[in-house]
Amino acid sequence: MKQKIKMRPDQRKGYFMVLIAGCLWGTNGFFVSILGDLGVQSSTVAFLRLAVAAILLALIMLVMGGKKLFKIDKYGLLACLALGIFSQALFNYSYNEAIDHIGVAMACILAYTSPIFVCIMSRLFFKEKIGPIKIIALAVNIIGCILTVTGGNFTSIKFSVYGAGAAVLAGFLFALMTIISTTTTSYHPLTILFYSFVFGAVTLGVIARPWNAIVQAASLPLLLAVLGYCLIATVGSYFIYLRGLSKKLETSKVPVVTSVETVVATCIGIFVFSEAIGLVKLIGIGLVLASIVIMNMARPK
Repeated sequence: MKQKIKMRPDQRKGYFMVLIAGCLWGTNGFFVSILGDLGVQSSTVAFLRLAVAAILLALIMLVMGGKKLFKIDKYGLLACLALGIFSQALFNYSYNEAIDHIGVAMACILAYTSPIFVCIMSRLFFKEKIGPIKIIALAVNIIGCILTVTGGNFTSIKFSVYGAGAAVLAGFLFALMTIISTTTTSYHPLTILFYSFVFGAVTLGVIARPWNAIVQAASLPLLLAVLGYCLIATVGSYFIYLRGLSKKLETSKVPVVTSVETVVATCIGIFVFSEAIGLVKLIGIGLVLASIVIMNMARPK
């Protein structure tokens, strides 16, 4: 009889931290909506998020550890370059392109292929086992996310090959963040975040050229909204996320846990923006939460 392998206390803490990070990511829509009302385009929002977050991080790092927190070796810098270009800049760009061509609902549905990509790459790179419990959890999670986002209304969905490709690419690039971040746990999280945000901001600056848009929209409400977005949904969320990953978690479980982001975003839509809620959305929320429980029933590798 095989002895059941129990999850270590530090792993439980790690999954909880990843869960909190997902909750903080769930506030993305709240801040993006506010910035949109202030006349800021999505590409400019993405640039401001990374650029201002990098500035805030630099100040925090100087206060916490001085110049030593900015030291990083070649591998760490390459990892940050990949995170910044692929999982920050190009992820935001491809996701925005998907929304423009196929709408929010379809873009969300296809982008939620991310946990599948993580599961496959975890098997290829980290030799993690994919058992029946994980497969069931993934299926329940994806169905739950789709129902939560759409509310069961698929009438507004439109399709284009380019838009669909951009959405799936966004899902892959988001999954890539989890894979790359797992290899950077020996570095200080603030160091990784700072350099990845810098590389991401530079890349988006070249692609979007948001300078004129920033000048036109500049105001005190914009500054406060950007600061809130950066501190809560960017610096805070990513820092807690990387701290959680450092607890030696099973990479394939992580995206299912962070999918609580969908639940938080939906709740904000209902209670803050007075969006309608129906039985289908409630079922979707229940399925997302159930998938997190099911995924954590899988035995540690």
